[in-house]
Amino acid sequence: MFLPLDRKPDWKNPPLITLIILLANVLCWYVWQSNDTTNSLAAGEYYTFSGLYKTELRAYEDYTESKDKLTEMDIDRFSHAAQKLAYAMRKDGDFQAKLDANEIIKPGDKGFDEWRSNRTHYVQLQDKVVSNKYGLIPSKPTVLTLITNMFLHGSNAHLWGNMVMFVLMGYVVEMILGRTLYLIGYLFSGLTAGILYVLLFPHSAIPGIGASGAIAGVLGMYVVIFGLRKINFFYFLFVYFDYVRAPAILMLPLFVALQAVIQFVFDTNINVAAHIGGLFGGALFAGVLKFIPGAINIDYVDEKKNEDRYQADHHAAMQLLASMKIDEAREKFEALLKQRPNDISLKQQLYTVCKYNPASESYHQYATQLLNLPGSDRATIKIIHDTFVEYAAKARPKPRWTPELMISMATRFASAGYLDDAEKLVNFLIKAKADFHRNPEGLAALAKYFNGKDKDKMVHYRDMLLRMYPDSSEAQHLLKLAGTASG
Repeated sequence: MFLPLDRKPDWKNPPLITLIILLANVLCWYVWQSNDTTNSLAAGEYYTFSGLYKTELRAYEDYTESKDKLTEMDIDRFSHAAQKLAYAMRKDGDFQAKLDANEIIKPGDKGFDEWRSNRTHYVQLQDKVVSNKYGLIPSKPTVLTLITNMFLHGSNAHLWGNMVMFVLMGYVVEMILGRTLYLIGYLFSGLTAGILYVLLFPHSAIPGIGASGAIAGVLGMYVVIFGLRKINFFYFLFVYFDYVRAPAILMLPLFVALQAVIQFVFDTNINVAAHIGGLFGGALFAGVLKFIPGAINIDYVDEKKNEDRYQADHHAAMQLLASMKIDEAREKFEALLKQRPNDISLKQQLYTVCKYNPASESYHQYATQLLNLPGSDRATIKIIHDTFVEYAAKARPKPRWTPELMISMATRFASAGYLDDAEKLVNFLIKAKADFHRNPEGLAALAKYFNGKDKDKMVHYRDMLLRMYPDSSEAQHLLKLAGTASG
C-alpha cells in the first residue's frame, strides 16, 4: 500500500479545517452514532422475530417472480440463498418504496393489519440508527443526506482508516489552497461522490456513509496541484517499509487500480462509485483553481524543489569561494540574495566575499546593509558591531557612514554594552557635526547606560547634554526626572 508523505505540518499556522473536519467525524462516530450498533441489532432482531423477515421475503419472491422458491428451512436457517435474496430485497429501492406505500402487501390482504403495525414499528427502530436515517439512500436522496452521509461511519476501522488518509493529504492541500477554498473543495468533492453514487445506482436502498468520497476528492486536488512534481511515497508490504520519490500523478493510476480490484475482485460493501465521484470532483475543483491567479500557493507547492535548488546553488557558491574565484562566487551569492532578500547570512557572505577588494562599491554596499540591519536583539547588534570594527579598519579609502547610521549604531552599541565604541561615535559626531539633531539622543544613551557602571562618565555625559542641548526633549526629560526625585 502506498501513502503520500510530503512534509510536516507547520504548527505556527495549523491546518485548522483539517483538524475541525477530523474532530467532526470523530464526534459523529463516538457521540452521535454511539448507539448505532445497539439500535441496529435491536432493529434486526425485531425484523427477524416479528415475522417481518419471512413475510417480506416471500412477498419479494412474488414481486421478482422468482422461479426458485426458498424452502421454509432456507428461511428459518437463513441459508446462503436466503441471505442473498434478503440482501437483494433490502437493496431494491423500488420494492422498498412500494412496500412502504402498501402496494406490495395491500389493505385487505390476509394479515395486513399485523404486518403494517410491525412494519411501522420496524421503521421507527431503523430511524434510531443514525447511519440509516442520515446516510445517502440513492432511491430517495435528499439535500440533507447528501451532506450528512460524509460525516458518518460504520466502524472504528472505517473511521480511522479514512482519517489517516485524510490527514496525510489534507493538511498539505489546506496550506496550498487556504482554509476557505479547501473547505469548499472538500464539501464539493463529498457532494460529487454522493451524486455519482445516486446516478449509478438510482434504485438502491442501501445507505451510503463515510468520508472516503470527500477524501478521494482531497486526493484529486492533491494530484492536480502537484502533477509531475516529485513527492515522497511511503509504502509497506507486510513487515517491510520504505519510501520512494515519484511524481504525485502516480497516485492517480494507483488509486484507480485499487478501486478496480475492490470492485471486481473482492465482494465488499465499499462504495467505489463514491470514491470515483469524489476523485473527479476534487480534480475538477483544483483544475478550475489553476486558472484563477493566486488561488493556489505555488511557492508552497514548489518549496521542496526550490529549497533543493537553493542548497545546490549555495554549495556551488561556497566551492567557488574556496577556490578563490571571487567574482564568480559574488555573482552566485547575489543571485541567491535576490531569492531571499532578507537572509542575513547571505548578506554576511557577500560582505566576506567583497572584503577581498575593500575599495570596491560592493564592499561598501554590503557593509552598509549589515550596519543598517533592523532589530535590537543582542545577536543582531553583535553582527552590526563586528562589521563596524572590521569595516572601520578595512574600508578604502575610508568608511562611508552617515550621521544617521552613526547615531543608530551608537545607541544600539550602548544598549548592548559596547560602550567604548558608542562613546567614539557620539564624540565624533559632536566634534564633526555639533548641530546634528540626534546628538542629544546619543548623549542620553551614554548617560543612561553608564549609570551604575561608571558614575563619572554618567555625570559627564548628562552635564554635556544639559549644557550643549538644553532645549532638547532628552534634556527636558532629564530635568523632569531630577525635579521629581528632589520633590
